[in-house]
Amino acid sequence: MESLNKNVTGSRNTASGAYSLRWNTTGENNTAAGGYALYYNETGFANNGIGCKALSRNTTGRFNSAFARNALYGTYKLT
Repeated sequence: MESLNKNVTGSRNTASGAYSLRWNTTGENNTAAGGYALYYNETGFANNGIGCKALSRNTTGRFNSAFARNALYGTYKLT
């Protein structure tokens, strides 16, 4: 359901769950499992968001991992 919907040139991404990695455009090597996981990620790379809304507010962060429902949900621009 609209996972990786906006992807343009991003590669090696995995999205499983409604709206996971929804806004990813050029980000690479990301893994999202769970509804809305890594939802706002656009250019961030090498992130792992496992669980509903995990890392959903990350936009450009890289090398982040969040495991559990709402893990790092309210965090913006992780680096």
